[in-house]
Amino acid sequence: MPSGFLKYSSGDGVRRLQQMAGPGAELQRLALMQHRASRNYFRLLEADRELRTHLGGTPKTLGTILADSLEAERRRLGRELHTGVGQALAGIHVHVSLLESALPNPPERVRRSMDRIAALAATALEEVRGVSRRLYVPEWQVQPLAVALRSLWDASGISEQFAATLDLQELSAEPPPEVRRAIYLVAQEGISNVIQHANARHVRMSLGEEGGRVVLEMEDDGSGFRGAEEPGSPAAPSGIGLRSMRDLACQLGGGFQTINTPEGAKLTVSLPVNQ
Repeated sequence: MPSGFLKYSSGDGVRRLQQMAGPGAELQRLALMQHRASRNYFRLLEADRELRTHLGGTPKTLGTILADSLEAERRRLGRELHTGVGQALAGIHVHVSLLESALPNPPERVRRSMDRIAALAATALEEVRGVSRRLYVPEWQVQPLAVALRSLWDASGISEQFAATLDLQELSAEPPPEVRRAIYLVAQEGISNVIQHANARHVRMSLGEEGGRVVLEMEDDGSGFRGAEEPGSPAAPSGIGLRSMRDLACQLGGGFQTINTPEGAKLTVSLPVNQ
């Protein structure tokens, strides 16, 4: 907003309206209302400026807005899965139990069908709850990035399945929230891919700084990424998870690379610390 506009005096507006109004009582009343509205507006404007100064607030970057939107969508999906699909599956399980109580000796075909329905409902409910927990992850948001990554690493059980190495270097400063979110989500996706698809024995994840950027790397000695002709050549992310992480890194002005190495595969994401 131009600074000249902020210097506008609401009293000038009142005088102009009064000059136009003449002795008319109605226009004088409108002039008074305009004066009060202008005065309150500028008071609110000044209060907003003082509040932003006090809190050190700055306008959100595009990266912050995108990261906030992504996190809000993850939370929404997590809630809907838990309270919608999850409760419906739990209801199916309850009604099967009621049928079993009402029909203690059903025909064999009916009993087998009821057992299958109960088993399928229980399995689906557990899967939905697992997805919901992974989508709705509030704990790490209030933790330093290194602490959050270590907790993720330990909770994944990756150290129990592989010869795993975690190297978290001390950062000069905690990255902005949108960078922390992106790094965490890439690490989460990378760990999941290693566990499900890598066929590896050794896994390493590292976090560090390089040239004003925070860098996360994941390496393994598994079967590598699909789509790369030879070791050292880039491999385009084929899964929706890795593609979405690549897009998120690009939106934040960072880099995302998946390559096959002579030993296996390597994932690297680097994001600028100063957004």
